Amino acid sequence: MVMEFREVVRKRRMIRSFSDEPVDSAAVRRILDLARRGPSGGFSQGVEFVVVLDPETRHRIAAPADEVFEISGHHNFIAQAPVQIVICVSPEIYKARYREPDKMKVREGLDDDTLWVVPYWYTDAGAAMNLVMLAAVDEGLSAAFVGGDADLLHDLLGIPEDFIPIGIALLGHAAPDADRFGDVSGEPRKRRPYDDVVHQERW
Repeated sequence: MVMEFREVVRKRRMIRSFSDEPVDSAAVRRILDLARRGPSGGFSQGVEFVVVLDPETRHRIAAPADEVFEISGHHNFIAQAPVQIVICVSPEIYKARYREPDKMKVREGLDDDTLWVVPYWYTDAGAAMNLVMLAAVDEGLSAAFVGGDADLLHDLLGIPEDFIPIGIALLGHAAPDADRFGDVSGEPRKRRPYDDVVHQERW
């Protein structure tokens, strides 16, 4: 059954408890094929992904969060997720793209500090992350997104120095107790009303 886009968006939730049910590798490939099609400044395509399935590696990636979860009283759902996707982006790819002849016309007279006052590589990485989350829902999977220890990810996964790991998308099937694990702060929050966040013409 095909899900409507608005239903996919409304069903997306941060899931913080995963079962040990495996995730179909074909579904992961479809998710990433969609994620790589996100917006890209200058079509620089500077976002890349590292898929981690090995249980030992997943636990090593999750280990820095043990202390945080112990304090908050939660379990380490990062290690639970059978699929971890580390989303990475290279500012250098964007900067090199905007030194090419066609882009030099666009940026004429602008130095790098002025051109990149908004670092669009993070915008694109965030768009890729959101596509991973939405595509997971469309595949009938559960997902979450967390930060990570950048130095650890570089060393453990061999991520090149010019790439920044912005965080980790977690994919899997929700465990039966998933509803018990809401926000790690323990305080339920309501979504802000439409009229509070949408400003017409002016703020």
